[in-house]
Amino acid sequence: MGRFPLLTVGMHPILVRQLWDRISIAGGHDLSHLVHPTYNLRSWSGGSRPGDKIYFFADGIRVPLAKADVTLLASLEAEGGPTIHNMILSDSIVSKLPYEEALARATFLAIRLEEVYSQVKPAAIIGAFDGLHGSMGYAVAKRLNIPWFAMRFSPLPEAHVALCSDLSPGSAVSLEPGRHELLIGLAGQLLKDFESRRVQASAHIPPDLLSASFILRQIPVQIGAFGRTLLRRQQRRLLRYTEAAGSHSIRRRVQEGFRVRKNLLLLRRRALLQKPPAGRFAFFGLHMQPESSVDVWSPFFCNQTRVVELIARSLPPTHKLLVKLHKSDVPNYSRAYLDALEGFPGVELVSPYADSYEFMRKASLVISIQGTMGLEAALLGKPVIMFGNLLAGLFPNVSVVGKTIDLPALVRAKLAEPAPNRSDVLGALAHFLEPFYRSSTNDWTRVPTDSEIGGFVSLFNLLRKHLIGAGLPGATE
Repeated sequence: MGRFPLLTVGMHPILVRQLWDRISIAGGHDLSHLVHPTYNLRSWSGGSRPGDKIYFFADGIRVPLAKADVTLLASLEAEGGPTIHNMILSDSIVSKLPYEEALARATFLAIRLEEVYSQVKPAAIIGAFDGLHGSMGYAVAKRLNIPWFAMRFSPLPEAHVALCSDLSPGSAVSLEPGRHELLIGLAGQLLKDFESRRVQASAHIPPDLLSASFILRQIPVQIGAFGRTLLRRQQRRLLRYTEAAGSHSIRRRVQEGFRVRKNLLLLRRRALLQKPPAGRFAFFGLHMQPESSVDVWSPFFCNQTRVVELIARSLPPTHKLLVKLHKSDVPNYSRAYLDALEGFPGVELVSPYADSYEFMRKASLVISIQGTMGLEAALLGKPVIMFGNLLAGLFPNVSVVGKTIDLPALVRAKLAEPAPNRSDVLGALAHFLEPFYRSSTNDWTRVPTDSEIGGFVSLFNLLRKHLIGAGLPGATE
């Protein structure tokens, strides 16, 4: 069997160096990279080996912009895929540009992606969920009938990865159908470990930005950042589409530092729930934003203030709605935002550092957009409502929101729903685990071990067999 031609889209140097180069060597696969649009030939250094096939969206500092071609863009909107407007709005940078310029950027990306896809002729494309280039990479691949996948890392258990075939977490591919029967033992142990709290869902906990030790440690870091800011000013036109406006202004960086610390101080003075109350309540956890779990996976529910309002309007007066702040997004919660959430009927705010497990255990109902909280509550046997399709059709106690006008009736039905059988939860967990294989975590500040690289190699060997079985061209070359 010959080499397996793969093209990655949107990768940074650290990923090429620490992950993909090693997969290529260990697995004998033929990898090419259309790298993240932040980089050009001048700025890409140390991220490839001699002989690697590296492509750029723009080779120089000057960024070419095609004239907006709305006909071309509309042709990329296929059934089951995102609309162009959702692609733009899911990008935290491009969405802030003038509308016509955003359309021109999308047109440029589409043309460049098709050029590289046609030149490389990969058997499959490994893309990403984030950014306009990520969703556009999927749309162009779909139109050209090239298999596209993105890696999804599991929070439970850690260090497991699956391949999704579109921009939804519900599209994780079962590379070995029926494998769930072999995973019943693993699922049973995982469920026991979760219930006993020996295992918890992974989450990023940011440092305390107000601590004296953190501030002192950051002084040399900030000096270096200011220096890099000055050096990168010459690339402002290239980075206009990938970095926030003003990110190359020292003044704006200082203002941002004051903003987040002000929010932290105000939050510390606010009365927030630390423990579950005695009364009945529904529990909802905010997502970090911008983040693919809402902005890409559930674009019609990415306005979380509106989601909290929908839930509050749908709950009976017998139940409060407890909204937990996300501990990774604490610096971004302004007083006005939190006041708006508490302004809805029956809403109380839960500290980001409170124990979510205890709140879920005592909740009458758990509601989530696409978060890990939905999975955790499902394992606890709680009635769960999801706005996205993360767990659709898997767990017997999970329901997905259809029409928002039907949400009150769904809430009443879930509040009256009996707890599921443990065996049903166990079987659902095994089905959930079926697409996932042991790998590393997605913390790329840590270098994966050789054993973890071996897990990725095994995953892509299975992908190759999957594509061969589907009779797709390129997988056998």
